[in-house]
Amino acid sequence: MAQVTITKIFDGPKSAVMHVSLLGDGSGDLTDAILIDPAQSFDPALKAKPLLTVEQLWYDFSGFSARLEFDDLVSDTPVWTMSGSQAAHVDFCDFGGLKDRSGELDGLGKLKLTTSGFIGGSFGTLIIKVRKT
Repeated sequence: MAQVTITKIFDGPKSAVMHVSLLGDGSGDLTDAILIDPAQSFDPALKAKPLLTVEQLWYDFSGFSARLEFDDLVSDTPVWTMSGSQAAHVDFCDFGGLKDRSGELDGLGKLKLTTSGFIGGSFGTLIIKVRKT
């Protein structure tokens, strides 16, 4: 199975920063890999409901693309698409960030990653800054 290593860089009362390292092993694309789960990723844990807002992303992917989505019981809520073979920094703060728009009763609050073209030898890094409220 592909290696996904998530390291919490910062976990404050209002925001958090996660570092995600990706390494393909030939087993194929990641589908709905959970990067942030409010009930498990923070100390203290947050309620499992839609409340996270993605404020900034930094990423560098070698030969694959990816998309971020918030988990929803009905259909996942798209957040952002990251093109392969390039590095980028995207700041969404000018317009308040990208909020989890999942329904209150259906949203689980988890931020997930799905890849395309993630083969053996693929690797990448993603840094995510989220607001918790």
